Amino acid sequence: MKKTTIIFFSLFCVSMTSFGGVSIEKGPDRVACFDIYELTFRLDEPYQGNPFTDVELKASFTPQDGPPAEVEGFCDDQEGRVFKIRFCPGRINTKYTFQARTNVTDQVFTGSFKTGKPRGMEPVIVHPQHPKHFIYAASRKPFYHLGITAYHLLDPSNDDKHIEAFLDYSAANGFNKARFLIAGYPRDSDTRSSDDYEYGVGNQWRLPNYGAPPGEVNPLPAWLGLPHQYDFTRFNVDYWRKVDRAVEAMRERGMIATCIITLEKQNLPKEYGTLTSNEKRLYQYAVARLAAYANVWWDLGNEHNEYRAVDWAPQMGALVKQWDPYDRLCSAHGHADWNYGDQQWADFIITQQYGSCQEVNQWALQYYDIPKPYINEEYGYEGTIDKPGHGMNVDWVRKCHWSIAAAGGYATYGDWSPGTPFYTGHIGQGKAPPYLKRLRNLFESLPYQEMSPHNELVNNGSLCLAKEKEIYLVYMPDGGETVARISPREDGYSIVWVNPRTGDKKAPIHVTDDRALLKAPDSNDWVVIIQG
Repeated sequence: MKKTTIIFFSLFCVSMTSFGGVSIEKGPDRVACFDIYELTFRLDEPYQGNPFTDVELKASFTPQDGPPAEVEGFCDDQEGRVFKIRFCPGRINTKYTFQARTNVTDQVFTGSFKTGKPRGMEPVIVHPQHPKHFIYAASRKPFYHLGITAYHLLDPSNDDKHIEAFLDYSAANGFNKARFLIAGYPRDSDTRSSDDYEYGVGNQWRLPNYGAPPGEVNPLPAWLGLPHQYDFTRFNVDYWRKVDRAVEAMRERGMIATCIITLEKQNLPKEYGTLTSNEKRLYQYAVARLAAYANVWWDLGNEHNEYRAVDWAPQMGALVKQWDPYDRLCSAHGHADWNYGDQQWADFIITQQYGSCQEVNQWALQYYDIPKPYINEEYGYEGTIDKPGHGMNVDWVRKCHWSIAAAGGYATYGDWSPGTPFYTGHIGQGKAPPYLKRLRNLFESLPYQEMSPHNELVNNGSLCLAKEKEIYLVYMPDGGETVARISPREDGYSIVWVNPRTGDKKAPIHVTDDRALLKAPDSNDWVVIIQG
């Protein structure tokens, strides 16, 4: 018999207060920790003016025995009659009181609610003791990052069912983060010739459907108006509600939603202007609307360093940190180099670098002394070419991802395999996702956050992570043989060979020597776990 779940909504969970043409709908008396408590303000008449620029809405939420959190609201109605404040409580079994104000009335709205235990995905934060890694905020369990790229997931050609199907596919394949765009154009203003193209694009540089079938990869309508003629003072509420639903769908599936607020290489950033009121309004509205979702991370701009001055990200990052009352993790995707060292606004490192196994490993090690997690967000999308880079085949995808992990870093996959429109949020034809799921499963079985890169302990191009005297992971990208120099233990070590293509393990071998000769079963890549 099919099990049916019936959810009853009680009107007694919500109270309404009205004053001077403004009514407030309060949230329920009890919410789960890390869920959203929402206040809705309704005006009797549409706001006379621009509700996105003129109306101010703020609330202060104070937990018992704790400091208040200041939260900004946002307009959620094209006519300017509905405004909302969203708050994510971060304390379990705690009473919160609030005071809310708006400049459309002198009334101060007050109320309270209590929190229960978390019932959904917790926020993911940087590990305080192991700052190269992530943990869940409440349970303190490790979070092994495995991302997937879906820039145009919110394309107007993708409805909610399409988005949910892609997220189901992603979660089933072990991906626990999706990176997607909030605002952007397709490459309709690219000036290169049709002879200068990336893998899979052909002569479509100057066409709006970049690497995709007709009707897909459209401008993302974050504002009212037409592309290149947007009204940057008025947001497209229907589109932002679609963003809400996608972020919530990711949380339901245990996935981080990396919100890339704007896209590189088009005229859009030039049109709204660097650090202008229009640009700041975009970022502030995104924070006000989305930060209360516990699974949100911020990416200030994809390949922003190709169209921004080096001081832009620190300035915008500081503003996002100022507006975000929850301190959600924040960074900025840059092509090639990370330019920000240990600056406070950036919680983790993002680079886009593709090369051989040794190269991607060394690029991650280049930033290892910076106490922030390292993510190579674009180490080459999957395709068919037998060399590393955009369009590389499944073997190179697997090898590069393993090589980044062997440096203590994390990575994000992208599917540009034949038949998969580039970055459109389609379920792809790529073969790598099952391999990457096995990678994640293996690293989650290890004390990964306590292991450090130790390539000096191996030779012949092999890579090594270790918690010395306890456990060593050796990755051999091209098979062959290597000598692992391990710290002596009286009871010795067990050696287990793992096939990264199938996940199969060979029977353990016991060794007592401090120099273990490792000969791969064949010329494919292999993983060796040496454990005391």
